[in-house]
Amino acid sequence: MAKTDWPKEPLTTDTMQVLDRILTEWCAEQSCEKSSEGARVTAKTLVDWFEFGIHDEGELARLVRDRSMLDLGEPEPRR
Repeated sequence: MAKTDWPKEPLTTDTMQVLDRILTEWCAEQSCEKSSEGARVTAKTLVDWFEFGIHDEGELARLVRDRSMLDLGEPEPRR
């Protein structure tokens, strides 16, 4: 079976500023710290979406808000 590699867009300083701005706004809306587990998961999700090809700041922010509306709560801590 052939392996498919998806090319990843580089994360530039400008990109990181956009992603950080979205995460900061999301954390303020969720009343959580950037160091929280929810923020960590959201940050990874933002990077994943960017690497998948979603680069518009407004679209990324909307996706993050829509995703958090679907979450039923904080994930259980790992033991």
